[in-house]
Amino acid sequence: MFPLSRPRRELDYRLEMIDGEILLFHPGKTTIMYCNQSASLIWRLCDGQHTVQEITSLLGQAFPEAADTIPAEVEATLQQFHKHGAVEYIGEDDQTESSIFRTHAG
Repeated sequence: MFPLSRPRRELDYRLEMIDGEILLFHPGKTTIMYCNQSASLIWRLCDGQHTVQEITSLLGQAFPEAADTIPAEVEATLQQFHKHGAVEYIGEDDQTESSIFRTHAG
């Protein structure tokens, strides 16, 4: 994951409160992820405009008492979102993730 890449939500995923639980799910797939408060905030910031670095900074400002653990939490949460196909990354030059990784791999 690159700090200046911008995670963007996949349009079909939904974040909803169901029976007191925050769930991120895709209505056409069997993908359901339970989210805590910070994961739901991270999800809302995955708008294709905020960089990973900015998301980390915003959460650090919102939760200064957890500043030491926020970078790892943001990274782990974004990795889970990506693993389940809920986000893609956009690079500084507006390339999507596959292009970003191809550029850095070679």
